Amino acid sequence: MLAKAMKLDGEVVELTFTDQDNIGDWAQQVVAQMVRLGVVNGYDDGTFRPNAQMSRAEMAVMIARVLKLSLNENEKSSFADDTSIPAWAKSAVEAIYKNGIANGRGNNYYAPNETATRAEVAVLLLRMLEKE
Repeated sequence: MLAKAMKLDGEVVELTFTDQDNIGDWAQQVVAQMVRLGVVNGYDDGTFRPNAQMSRAEMAVMIARVLKLSLNENEKSSFADDTSIPAWAKSAVEAIYKNGIANGRGNNYYAPNETATRAEVAVLLLRMLEKE
């Protein structure tokens, strides 16, 4: 959904993920474009995990990268569950919050390790497009 919202075109890079054979033919070009743009980069073990569900932390990072938001690496988030937000995602979570793109779930919790629902992704994409 994010790639469609971005209206990607242009040059693609060769994928080098160790599990790239698991990326469907229909998705290979889009994934390659997202890699080229620095929106996605896979996991530390060299995998992409195309069939894995996306966490809310991963979603925040991707949206912050698309919008090229300014990130403060040492910033604490505004959420009650700040200590649950992975260090690699904390600045992105706070940036999309401060920019009015994302809110937490109830009781001021972001729930970074929970799965991002389609509804949440749709709302964030709409807000992201309004910012562009």
